[in-house]
Amino acid sequence: MNARIILLLPLLFSLAGCQATKEQLGLTRRAPDEFAVITRAPLQLPPQPQGQAIILPPPQPGIARPQEISPTVAAQAAILGQPSSATMSSASTAENVLLQRAGAAQSDPNIRSVVNREAVEETKDNRPVVKRIMSIGKDDEGPATIVDAPGELERLKANKQTGKTVTQGDTPTLDD
Repeated sequence: MNARIILLLPLLFSLAGCQATKEQLGLTRRAPDEFAVITRAPLQLPPQPQGQAIILPPPQPGIARPQEISPTVAAQAAILGQPSSATMSSASTAENVLLQRAGAAQSDPNIRSVVNREAVEETKDNRPVVKRIMSIGKDDEGPATIVDAPGELERLKANKQTGKTVTQGDTPTLDD
């Protein structure tokens, strides 16, 4: 009996390495399909006159929610970059005021082409990113200045003796 178990153990371990066996035994996790997920609009109560109890209409199976944006319209808005009319009308008064004051109505409709053009112009600079950020190595800087180390040491010693700061005085340079 023990010999059979010992002989079957390598077979079990080799089967455990197979992906199909792991799935059948429930040893793998299944991630949700991100394309099958649909967001739902929040629930809203219909407007009711003051002082009356809230009476909700009975549900009607198969009818789309009035505040819901269809997945097709949402996908078109995401791909084409144009907000759907349903999305714009669902904005609150405060959101509309904020957008007006921020100048959203005066935005450039061709901003994507402007950004792409600027990105192409920026790539002409072949310097590393750090040098571009710190403005190191531009062509219009001219030749580099080389500090005269012994002269600088003397200047620093003289500043220390006279009580001046290290930044006072001209830094001596080597002339080619």
